[in-house]
Amino acid sequence: MPDTHGLLAIHAHPDDEVITTGGVLRHSVVRGFRVKVVTCTDGSRGEVVGEGMDPAEVFPRLAEVRRGEIANALGALGVTEHEFLGYADSGMMGTEGNEDPASFWQADLHEAIGRVVAIIRSFKPSVFVTYDPFGGYGHPDHIQTHRVGLLAVEAASMAALYPEAGPAWRTPKAYYTAIPKSGIVKMNQMFLDRGLPSPFGEEIDPAEIPMGTDDDLITSLVDVSEHIEDKQAALKAHHSQISPESFFLNVPDDLVPTLYGTESFVRVRSDVRVDDELETDLFSGL
Repeated sequence: MPDTHGLLAIHAHPDDEVITTGGVLRHSVVRGFRVKVVTCTDGSRGEVVGEGMDPAEVFPRLAEVRRGEIANALGALGVTEHEFLGYADSGMMGTEGNEDPASFWQADLHEAIGRVVAIIRSFKPSVFVTYDPFGGYGHPDHIQTHRVGLLAVEAASMAALYPEAGPAWRTPKAYYTAIPKSGIVKMNQMFLDRGLPSPFGEEIDPAEIPMGTDDDLITSLVDVSEHIEDKQAALKAHHSQISPESFFLNVPDDLVPTLYGTESFVRVRSDVRVDDELETDLFSGL
C-alpha cells in the first residue's frame, strides 16, 4: 500500500472536475490525501462565452486555453497531479465532432482502458471516482468516461490484463458522482419561488426529471461547505466557459450553501466495511 491514501477522479472535460467533485478534491487535499485528476478530452468543442473573449479568435486555440484554465482551477483546489488522457472533445451526439476519429467517443475502447489502467497502477488510489452510466446528463464524453473508467478500475486489479501497464492494483473503493433528484427538485422550487431560471429546468416532479440519481441509490453525502469559496474560485478559473450571466456566478448568497455545500456519490463497491447507512467520507473504512 502507498504511504498515503489517494483519490483518483476521472472526468470528461476541463471544468467537470469542479462541478461535481471540486469540494471533495479540495477536502481530500486539506486532509493530506494524495489527489489526482484525469481529464479524458481537451474540451476543444465547447462554447466560448467568457467575458471579453472573441469566440472567432479563441476557438482555434481552445484546447490550449482550456489547458491553462484547468491548471488554474486545480491550483485553486490545491490539486497538483493532473493528466490529460489524450482525446479530442466529442461534442454532442449527432454533431460533426462526434464522428471525428480523434474524438473520445470514437476511441478504441481497449486502448483507452489501457491508458487509464496504467494511470491507476502508477498512482495506486484508495478511492476512484467517475460518472454513472448516463454520464450524469447524457453527454457522449461523460458516457464514454463512465465506460472506460469503470472497466479500467476493475481491469487494473487483474495481472493478466494489460501487463505492459505495470503491476496489478486493486482500488478498494469506487464511486459514481451523483446529483440527488430531491436536490434538483429543491433547487428548481427555490428558483421558481424567486422568479429565477434554474439550470435544471422547472420540473418539480422527480419522476419527470431525466437527469439526477434516485435518492435511495445515494450512499455518500460529503459536507464540503468549508470549501465553497475554493470551489467557486476553481469554477471562475474556467473563464472561457463561464459567462457573466452564468448560473454559477449568479446564485443568490443564501442559496450558495444548498448548491455548493454538499457533494453526493453512489458507492459502486467497497473492499472495506462501511458501517454508516449514509457515508459522510469517501475514505471511511480505509
